[in-house]
Amino acid sequence: MRTSVRGISEAGFTLIEMLVVVVIIAIGASMVSLSIASSSGRELRGDAERLVDAFAVAQSEARSDGRAIRWRADARGWSFERRGRAPRVSAQDDGPRAPDRFEDDSALRPQAWSAPPVILSLAPDRPVVFGTEWIADPLVLELAANGETARIERDAAGGYAIR
Repeated sequence: MRTSVRGISEAGFTLIEMLVVVVIIAIGASMVSLSIASSSGRELRGDAERLVDAFAVAQSEARSDGRAIRWRADARGWSFERRGRAPRVSAQDDGPRAPDRFEDDSALRPQAWSAPPVILSLAPDRPVVFGTEWIADPLVLELAANGETARIERDAAGGYAIR
């Protein structure tokens, strides 16, 4: 028993062919939408990733050196500093030293934001200091630039997350 008329069996598309075309169109549309994503959002996320890496290095350096490291930031960029140390240990010269600003350190040297100006929001609102303790205070740092935001969260164990 024949169900189709002779000669017109190739007249339309099958369901499988239609689904393949729809999938191809969907993949193309998603690629276009990903490439249109804001460059300032990518730059801000990149800054957040660089900052998280620098925070981890600063914490390790503070623990190994025994001196606290302070993070400073403004709309143009960020830097780290710690109390200076005398080139030679001497009982006669115990005055204050110029702070070490890590100009020669590749990980902690002063850096500029990729998409300035960046607005910073810190909770709790106090200076970020990396001490010698193994337990760190929780921290939430929000970076905002050109309508984009990136949020850095530090837990008590010293782990970081970017949201």
